[in-house]
Amino acid sequence: MIPSVPGSSVHSSSSPNAANYGSAEFNTISIAKITAIRKVLELGYNVLFSDVDIAWNKNPVPFLPTDVDLVIQSNSGSNLFEIGSEANTGFYFLKSNSRSTTLLNETLHRTRGGPGLDDQIHFGNVLREWRVSGKAMFIMEGQTAPWVYNNDRPFTFRVLHPYRFQTGQVAQALFGKQVESPYDGKEQDIILVHANYMIGHTSKVNFFKSHGLWNVNDAKFKRNLRLWNLKKKTHAEKKNQRQNISSQSPLQQLEPVCMV
Repeated sequence: MIPSVPGSSVHSSSSPNAANYGSAEFNTISIAKITAIRKVLELGYNVLFSDVDIAWNKNPVPFLPTDVDLVIQSNSGSNLFEIGSEANTGFYFLKSNSRSTTLLNETLHRTRGGPGLDDQIHFGNVLREWRVSGKAMFIMEGQTAPWVYNNDRPFTFRVLHPYRFQTGQVAQALFGKQVESPYDGKEQDIILVHANYMIGHTSKVNFFKSHGLWNVNDAKFKRNLRLWNLKKKTHAEKKNQRQNISSQSPLQQLEPVCMV
């Protein structure tokens, strides 16, 4: 049997408002991601998490460094990750071990005490505090991750190359010719583009389309979406019928028999 996490156990049904950055529904679903990822880690699997507003040009797996606990996008737009830089929880690779699980447990603990914030803020706060205290170590590109530091194994992390794994901020600047990509031999090898820093489904789709990154057949997608919504409606109606039947008293259920 394949282990699963019921959606109802981590958040309520999604709504159109869940796509609005900063809304209560958005924050709830973003935090639910942490719950689901922690479950997978506990089962012994490494996790590669990707938001749906990301266009993949290539399979990113072969390009991910695996000598650290965490590899994550950065909103800093740089290979450097200064204290206070913002990690992007829309795309990251996390190893299954006690250090990673502890990081997510602490992140989830923060969400209970700080409602109204999304997963990225809580995750980033924990990662920053761990780094300041020496519990986590940032490993720059080209550096070797240590196995032991101060007689202990720290939580180690790297940030992804900003021009190979582009955030929306970097992508908009590059496509808009506002900045030049670094001449390090990697600027032409874009692995993926993340449409963050753009609010709303329509703006993200339009951005992808305008730069040749939208590979979805719109007509087929809309047809499948209609079928999916129809199935959801049918399922909800059947569920309500079952609930209505189960809520009837024994006397009500026997009434048709007594009348005969």
